[in-house]
Amino acid sequence: MQEITKQFHFNKITNTSILNPLKFEWRKSLIAPQDGMWEVLTDYANHWEINDENQTIGYACVDDDNRLLQFFVLSGWLKEGVSIFRQFIHQEEIKNGLIGTNNPICLSIAMHFQKVVKVDTYLFTNFLKVNAVEKKGVLRLGTEEDLEKFVEFCHQNVGGSKKWLNGYLSNLIAKREIFVLEDEEQILGTCEIRKSESNPEVADIGMIVSTEHRKKGLGTFLLGKAKEISLQWNRQPICSCEKDNLGSLKSIHNNGFRSIHQMLMMEFELE
Repeated sequence: MQEITKQFHFNKITNTSILNPLKFEWRKSLIAPQDGMWEVLTDYANHWEINDENQTIGYACVDDDNRLLQFFVLSGWLKEGVSIFRQFIHQEEIKNGLIGTNNPICLSIAMHFQKVVKVDTYLFTNFLKVNAVEKKGVLRLGTEEDLEKFVEFCHQNVGGSKKWLNGYLSNLIAKREIFVLEDEEQILGTCEIRKSESNPEVADIGMIVSTEHRKKGLGTFLLGKAKEISLQWNRQPICSCEKDNLGSLKSIHNNGFRSIHQMLMMEFELE
């Protein structure tokens, strides 16, 4: 007699605040801090709640490219996690996912369905003490008066919508989380130390160097200064980098960061 597979129900929702208790449990399950950029991408993705007999037991997140970013079920349903995952990816016709090795529940279940796995992004934590080598210029805190030129600098050197940059940079300035390196009022680069709102122990750090001043060690200097400031704030600095961005990888390694966790791109075998 063939065993009947228990059916679970997946409801797409817009009020994601109802999932906050589940997201709290998910964060407790992580074995390393979640990078802020990936957390934002997941928060802005499409959300499904997973139900069993009118009880919410988990949730899933899928981006606009129908790529799985998150899958979580409570410990009481982990025994059926593979079956729940199978039903969800079949229902939504999900063929790939982007999953962190620091996310053991999602990773361990998704691995049952992978046919191709490759590293997409390195997740870095601070391992070694390194002293920043001083560079020409003055590093100072960004102010409201800097907003217009910060927007133009970032637009010219990394791209992006000026409207979006205006909002993003205004927020960093208000929180005192962006610094600028100048030489005779010319911007050489900026660095950010973004205090995590979900994890009071960490800060995401990053830097941007003017295209005219790259390959001069400024990226290493700015990231090193961001690391110093984060530690002064009693926050452990973390960062991430795509595996093919060799320039940024060099700056990150030079500042004593190492990656023991990665974001993995998976292609799923739909059985």
